[in-house]
Amino acid sequence: MNYGKNYDLGAMAILSLIQSVTKGIMAVFAYISRSLFRKMLLALFAVITVTVSVLGLYTYDHTSSDIKQREIKNMELFSSQSASNLETQMANIKSTAWNYFSDPRFQSFVQTLGSDPLAYSEFSGNFSQFVTDHSAVEFIVVTQLEGNRLIKGNLNNTDVIDFEDLKEIAVANNGRGVWVPSIAFDRRTGEKVSTLTFVQAVKNISTLTKFPIIGVLMVQLSYEYLKEWLAGLGETEGVDFLLMDSKTKTVKISADSSLLGKPVERHKDSEVLYVSQALAKTSWVLVGIVDVHTLLKEVNGLARDTILIGIACLLGAMLIAILLSSRILTPLKELKKGILAVEKGDYNIILPIRTKDETGYIIHRFNHMAEEIKALILKVYETDRVRKEAEIKALQSQINPHFLYNTLGIIDSLATLHDDDRISLISRSLAKMFRYNISADRMSTIQLELRQIELYLYIQQQRYGNRFKYTVEVEETLYDIPIPKLLMQPLVENCFVHVFDRMSAQSELRIRGWSRSDQQIYLSIWNNGPPVAAARLAELNMLLSQDIQQRRDETPPSSIGLMNVQNRIKLLYGTEYGLTITSEWEKGTEVVILLRKLGEEEQSDEAASN
Repeated sequence: MNYGKNYDLGAMAILSLIQSVTKGIMAVFAYISRSLFRKMLLALFAVITVTVSVLGLYTYDHTSSDIKQREIKNMELFSSQSASNLETQMANIKSTAWNYFSDPRFQSFVQTLGSDPLAYSEFSGNFSQFVTDHSAVEFIVVTQLEGNRLIKGNLNNTDVIDFEDLKEIAVANNGRGVWVPSIAFDRRTGEKVSTLTFVQAVKNISTLTKFPIIGVLMVQLSYEYLKEWLAGLGETEGVDFLLMDSKTKTVKISADSSLLGKPVERHKDSEVLYVSQALAKTSWVLVGIVDVHTLLKEVNGLARDTILIGIACLLGAMLIAILLSSRILTPLKELKKGILAVEKGDYNIILPIRTKDETGYIIHRFNHMAEEIKALILKVYETDRVRKEAEIKALQSQINPHFLYNTLGIIDSLATLHDDDRISLISRSLAKMFRYNISADRMSTIQLELRQIELYLYIQQQRYGNRFKYTVEVEETLYDIPIPKLLMQPLVENCFVHVFDRMSAQSELRIRGWSRSDQQIYLSIWNNGPPVAAARLAELNMLLSQDIQQRRDETPPSSIGLMNVQNRIKLLYGTEYGLTITSEWEKGTEVVILLRKLGEEEQSDEAASN
């Protein structure tokens, strides 16, 4: 009876627990059902959890497979590159052998091996240097068919066990160099080991006969070098590499000496990955062996951890986004639209303020910022416009009066000494120049600038007489291109002030103009005077490379005209345009002006600012 009572009490306790759990679940659902937001949150959480779980498992499975394939390809690529590196060294050895083969002096040396001390010393030194420069080479041997031989490297005359066999292979190939397996000695154990040797018969090709074979050239690869090379490959990739003979399927060289001579067997169901790469023009194959689990252990762990972290981050981000979206998502979307509008230049945008919290405050400040930016842009634009116009007018007003004084002196001298019509021509030229200079236009054309300069040069021609000549070579397609007025005048004037006035010899001036593209224009003023001193030329180029304010502060009085031109160009065309100066002995001094064609809008702005 007691057992029955205990059973009834246990059943009642379990039933009571189930009822409590059920009531708790019903209370949670009742709480969620009273809010649409909480119901949406639960639904979204369930959908995201299931979706991410399924996608995570699917992605993990496929990613692991892709990573395995990529690791296999990487191993194959590494094996191919390693084999290629060894083949490159073998090709270099073969190329050197071929150079000897085609060298008549070497052929003569082989024929008289040992009888010519000078030749013996020369080729002995060359072979020694070759072995020193090529760490992969064990030794190099050149021998007559029956007679003397020259050996350089790490061996004695008796160390080549299969010497006669190698000689027969070389003769059989009749001058064609080949790589063949050969026997070597392990320096540490003294045991016989395998390696590769390049053999080539040496022929006498200087005769008109059938080119008889006169000797054999052999170059053997170092067993120790190949063993260390394979060990290094294994350390780099975590793979065991070995060299195998494809004919016998046995291991010839390996970092693990216990594998030498053993066959390489592949099992389809094995968890070991084999990758092989044949060495060109040999029967040997570079084989890489690695345990698949070892190769992919870290990769699989990283992929698994990445997926788990991604799932956790995604769930957390989605949960936070859902919790905050009801309050800030809509205002942020509107704020994004406002930012895009401002980026496009619409500073009249006004966003509605829907709340009084932090989001509403941000939108309020955004509206205020847009208004401030609009006012600031207008202010900066007007300030820059006024400043630019003032800069250019100030620069134009700094033209050196030196030419005016000289011209008036010429007129006075001619009027006193000669009864000549040149005075009238000079006066008219000077009047045209003044009329051009004081005109209100800030812009001119290349053609009008050239006319102004030619008036100036005519007056100077009267002053200098036969010891001055000039040429103007400007492409006609450039005539109508607008440029700043009086841009070239100071540069031409500098030629007289700083060069021709100090010369007693023939003075020559050349003005050229050309274009190299649809936009760039080049104008050159060259004179045949003595070159500018190197220090002075460096100083001028440094001043030309500085910004406008630095040039104003550091420009000496003698360079004001040059720097004025540079400043005007920089202000109008941009910092990448301007003057460059070159000066050399017997080549003269040249100033090249780099300009560009102004756009219609820029021309309109300049015309409107006159």
